[in-house]
Amino acid sequence: MLLGKIIQEQRKKLNMSQLELADGICTQAIISKIENKNIPPSTNVLISICQKLHLTLDNVFSEFSSLPSSNLYIDKFQTMDQAVQDSNYTLVESIANDIKESALPSSGKAHLHFLLSKTAESKKDSDEAVFQLNYSLELLQNRNTFWGTVIYSELGSIYSDKSQNTKTDYYYDLAYSNIESIVVNSNTEFYYYRAMITRIATWYTQNKNFDRSNSLIEIGLHKFDKYFTGKFTDTLYFTAAQNALKSLPIDYNRLSHALTTSIAFAEYNNNQELLDKIKQLMSINNINELKIKP
Repeated sequence: MLLGKIIQEQRKKLNMSQLELADGICTQAIISKIENKNIPPSTNVLISICQKLHLTLDNVFSEFSSLPSSNLYIDKFQTMDQAVQDSNYTLVESIANDIKESALPSSGKAHLHFLLSKTAESKKDSDEAVFQLNYSLELLQNRNTFWGTVIYSELGSIYSDKSQNTKTDYYYDLAYSNIESIVVNSNTEFYYYRAMITRIATWYTQNKNFDRSNSLIEIGLHKFDKYFTGKFTDTLYFTAAQNALKSLPIDYNRLSHALTTSIAFAEYNNNQELLDKIKQLMSINNINELKIKP
């Protein structure tokens, strides 16, 4: 039996209307029948709804419990997102080529082409990456969403690598304007969220926009803390230390805490490159002693 109540509860939890859930998948009337009368749609429609709501068929339809989870789009996306974290872009490309794009909602299609942009970046093909990202944006009816914001930041990162500062500013500012409103719903989304905030905060520090950088660091370290990870934490605290050195008079307690925490997480992450940067920063600024914040 289809558990329409589960779908309804998850939709409301994500602050999504029936019309928003139906977008690119089916009609609002079908969503209403699913939620209120437990009337099952076609398998493809149900898979698309689950992918959009971050659910599996096991969660909502007991008859599908015997299906291998690897057959579900949501699990394929989770596998690809994890592969991005592991820099296994061959796996990303292999799975992406097997996905039937027409069965995906608009957000799923944008997610798919975002992943294809990451494989293009891994091949140093920035033109293809930019094409895939711009196509992703075209697929989104509302760009002030999680994926719209992540895609803006990814475009900014590409142009930053090309030293095209005007374009970098443009896309990072678009991402920054959405940061407060977007919602993170999974560990894999949190990885992209943290990566995005770290990149943009670092950019703003380099360009002496310390207020924006500090606001991003605060959000990155303390929002959605149920998904907390040591990944990027070392760089965020290092950036906070750089900002503290530029804020006069220097708050040495804050500076010391930021550096101490950055060192601890850099060691945890085995991030020798960052440890070398910390050592250099301390040497340049004659910082010989760090005090742990009480």
